[in-house]
Amino acid sequence: MTEPGKVEKADKESDIEFKTDSVFSVFEFKIPEKNNSILFKRNLKYQTKRHFYIGCFYVFTVLAGTFYGSNKQKSLPSSETSWFDVTNKSNLINLYIVKNGWFWTSFIFIIIATRVIHANNPLQIAKSVIRWILATLYWYIITQRFFGPSIIDRIFVFTGGRCDNYHSETQVFEAYVCKKGGGRWTGGYDFSGHCFLLIHASLLLWDEISAFTYRPENWEIAKEKKILSFFFVLFLFLWWFMLVMTAVYFHHFSEKLAGTIFGVLYWIFMYYVRANWMICLMPHDLKDLEEYEL
Repeated sequence: MTEPGKVEKADKESDIEFKTDSVFSVFEFKIPEKNNSILFKRNLKYQTKRHFYIGCFYVFTVLAGTFYGSNKQKSLPSSETSWFDVTNKSNLINLYIVKNGWFWTSFIFIIIATRVIHANNPLQIAKSVIRWILATLYWYIITQRFFGPSIIDRIFVFTGGRCDNYHSETQVFEAYVCKKGGGRWTGGYDFSGHCFLLIHASLLLWDEISAFTYRPENWEIAKEKKILSFFFVLFLFLWWFMLVMTAVYFHHFSEKLAGTIFGVLYWIFMYYVRANWMICLMPHDLKDLEEYEL
């Protein structure tokens, strides 16, 4: 005969599973009113605090790097510096990895999410894909296109930027078009795209790591797939290292500050303005929190 306490617990678990056993339940953003409400609120508080600390870490990195590099600007290496010198804009890491940073971030994110963290879990994979789509959309409108020129280009032109020495008399409002046509993109406020990209990409990867907090078995999977796990950690470190180099050697403080603000702005919106909605997309189910003390 089953004890009353166990029956209640079983009913509670079945109620939770009913809401999370389908891929399509990811679109049902309903906050449970009884059994799960406390877990939901506890998790919301934990996640917002966690992102606050991580965001502060990257903001501190930019501020500390800028302060440290303030006396080094005069000693910047010339453009003839080796391609392996990270203080040179034309180094190999910057040209082939950071310049295509969102591609590499997306690649490692999707591989890790589907092969390591959420292997054989269609619902969690669907959540990861939605989080990636939202983060990618934000990256796209900031750096690529937003009903025409990107946000970066619009700010540049609005603050007096222009395309000099362009091959035609046509007005150009996009940096890519200007440079491709042999023009010189100059005169405007050029906030640090590197700071934006590196911080935004890192926070996306940190989101995925939160699954390890609730599911100890994920550590065993990570150990089995050491190479994939190694590349995941490597990219997090590489993005942080390149952020340090950007903060120390490149851009003025105001440009780095603006890039940093845009880098954390998406996450501030998602975890503070639309927190109840975003928490439904985190890489765990409420049942993962049932025996976990936040």
